[in-house]
Amino acid sequence: MVDSLLTIGEKAVKLAEKLGADQAEVYLAQSRSFEIEAENNAIKGASESKDAGIGIRTIIDKKIGFAYVTTLDDSDIEEAVNHSLSLARASIPDPDFHTLPESLSNYQNAKGLFDKEIHDMTAEVTAELIIRAIDATKQVLDGYNYAIEAGVQSSSSMNAIVNSLGIAKTEPRTSISIYSYPIIKADDDQTASYEYQISRKFNEIDPEWVGRSAGRLAIGFLHPKIIEGGEMPVVFAPLGASAVLSRGFADAVNAEEVQMGRSYIADAFGEKIASEKLEIVDDGLLPGGIGTRSFDAEGFPSQRTSVIENGILKSLLHNSYTANKDRVDNTGNASRPSYSGLPGISTTNFMVSPGKGDLNTFISELDTGVVCRNTGDRPNMTTGDLSAMIIEGYYVKNGEVQHPLKNTLIGINMRDLLKRISHVGNDSRATFSMITPSIVVERANVTSG
Repeated sequence: MVDSLLTIGEKAVKLAEKLGADQAEVYLAQSRSFEIEAENNAIKGASESKDAGIGIRTIIDKKIGFAYVTTLDDSDIEEAVNHSLSLARASIPDPDFHTLPESLSNYQNAKGLFDKEIHDMTAEVTAELIIRAIDATKQVLDGYNYAIEAGVQSSSSMNAIVNSLGIAKTEPRTSISIYSYPIIKADDDQTASYEYQISRKFNEIDPEWVGRSAGRLAIGFLHPKIIEGGEMPVVFAPLGASAVLSRGFADAVNAEEVQMGRSYIADAFGEKIASEKLEIVDDGLLPGGIGTRSFDAEGFPSQRTSVIENGILKSLLHNSYTANKDRVDNTGNASRPSYSGLPGISTTNFMVSPGKGDLNTFISELDTGVVCRNTGDRPNMTTGDLSAMIIEGYYVKNGEVQHPLKNTLIGINMRDLLKRISHVGNDSRATFSMITPSIVVERANVTSG
């Protein structure tokens, strides 16, 4: 299949050039995903999906056309090439477009991307993982009135990129994720929580840990209360830190957002924007990372990029277009949602370098403050102003958790948040978008009610 995708891509590029393209790029993908969801001990749904397609970008005199098809049939691909060329001829020249990336000699083979156990997973193995997670959750919730949802999703894919400047790259990838989501009732209160894992390795998934953790969290969030607000320290657990930094900062260092004037750090390159305790790298070559890949969605080599070092903003994240526009080095962060879209920019493995201590340590050191396990909010990306509801969190006094929080908000500007990070832990965990430990923000405005 590797040879097949590259052969299809090379054939499409040559056809585009023959029909008048100055440059051409073909992105191909084949994938299979399998998902099972269960409620208590009953399978609620199971689905398997397969997808294959090709996206074709052509350039004529700096005019860009793009078309895609959801098959790999020769006739459909030929039609897509012609459609892309027609759109290019009808487009307006983009003066900021310089060139597609060229093939380079510094590619490194990313490690830990493919696991045969995941690729070969059966429905029986998947269902067993779910039942194990549910059983572990039940053991913790014994004596409570509860309902438990759980699910497992696995995927196996092959992506390929071919262009007219010598790039011809492909590699297989697999991943698996599992979650448990218990809802419990006690007295006159009802609450819920969840836990999950995601990995590229089957043997790193621990359904018992997921189930037990979800159950304990749900119990811990019973009977939430409001608190007296004011300025106080905020401890972000790894999931909360990931939510704030991925939505609130990773998007801000997207070079396209900066060039469009939509980022609150647009004028801060090379400046100290964060605490010296905060260091962030984007590592596309991290072995086994969820965002790991040997090359980006334009075929440019992946790399490790220092984003914040000693509090200083060292780099933005670029694809070939934004790098050429700014006349800087490409960081290999081109991304696509699928073959049906043009390249954008995204992180790979956006990592906060670990420090000392963990969530429990930071809680024990608080006189008064709050813990944010998670939030679903993001800042205004132009101003950096953040008003984040604490979806799951606790009130802490004298170094001990007093009770879970109800209707409590954190208000702070992201530039202040970055500068006020006083502690960075060593309890890092991988989420879908980041690898981060717990962090402590020395003060933020907390309101509750």
